[in-house]
Amino acid sequence: MSTGPRAGALPEELFVEVQKIFRASPAVLVGSGFSCGYGLPGMWDLGAHLLASVESALKTDEAKALWLSASDAIKANLEAGLNTIPQGAAGREELVHAIRYETAKLILSATVQAEQAILDQGLGVGHAPARLLRILFNGSAQNAESIPVITTNYDTLLELFCDLAELPIDTGFTGFRRRKPRAAPIFQTQYSRIWAAEKKGGFQADHRPCKTVRLHKPHGSISWLATPTGPVEALNDSSDASRAIVVPGPSKYQDALVNTLFDSMRTEMNAVLGGASALLCLGFGFNDDHLQGVIKARLKEHMPLILLTRGPTESIEKLLHAHPHSIAIFKEDSGARCHWNGRIYVSDEPLWQLDDFLKKFLE
Repeated sequence: MSTGPRAGALPEELFVEVQKIFRASPAVLVGSGFSCGYGLPGMWDLGAHLLASVESALKTDEAKALWLSASDAIKANLEAGLNTIPQGAAGREELVHAIRYETAKLILSATVQAEQAILDQGLGVGHAPARLLRILFNGSAQNAESIPVITTNYDTLLELFCDLAELPIDTGFTGFRRRKPRAAPIFQTQYSRIWAAEKKGGFQADHRPCKTVRLHKPHGSISWLATPTGPVEALNDSSDASRAIVVPGPSKYQDALVNTLFDSMRTEMNAVLGGASALLCLGFGFNDDHLQGVIKARLKEHMPLILLTRGPTESIEKLLHAHPHSIAIFKEDSGARCHWNGRIYVSDEPLWQLDDFLKKFLE
């Protein structure tokens, strides 16, 4: 990556800008780099798992031949390799089913371990993501309906951190054990009932808006079970039930287009990005074509952006070149480097990690 002029330590103006962005209540976008920090598999690990497991799950010669033809490309790049599987090919449906099953199986197992490790630490609201959510929730306008959070991840770590932060969460589903998605709009204003005193004495029930953390999952979730009548949300289900997730490769956007839930989720997500005052990205590589296009359009309008991630992808490099007003903080040795307004600032502290970032800039 082109380093540009190095400008030394972090300037006071950067602190002012970060705090200004947080006062504007940014939307949050969480990518795979966030979950990898808790032991969830990245794309390389997922690719290795699929290469080791999918073939034995296939029964027909057509599906096996499709998988074999894509294997070399998958070894080089998982999503690019999966995209070589042609739509309409014989055996494709069986192959996509196996890819989805094995992907969910890996993520479900890793999520169980990660969540147990998080709980074993006993930090409660002390976890950095829980603190971030509390900061955004408490700092938002009193009449705000929600704190919008978007994640392309399948795991349920954000749901757990909302619980640890003791914040109300809305995933777009209603019910108890087998929760069904709401009819559009999938996210709706929640209300709480209070008893208000009347001037003439006595009390009257009054319903007031109740702010929630709205969690948008455009690629689905391991907590979404695929059923004949559509996805349902079942928490802590560790069965072999098929999961409603959009896997990388051949079915990624096809699933999202034909499924009512994914279509509603994407519509709501685009509305969030289209109206966001600012955007905070955690571990997001800007490799999702759909999301990247919407965000780029907003960045052209000079929407503020903060990105915390381990290292830049090619897409991130292009984004920073085109929109230098964006703040991006990456790992550098044991510290961090910050890109802002065409300059690079260096810190001895690992500010690309959320815990250190919060302590340095906001707490």
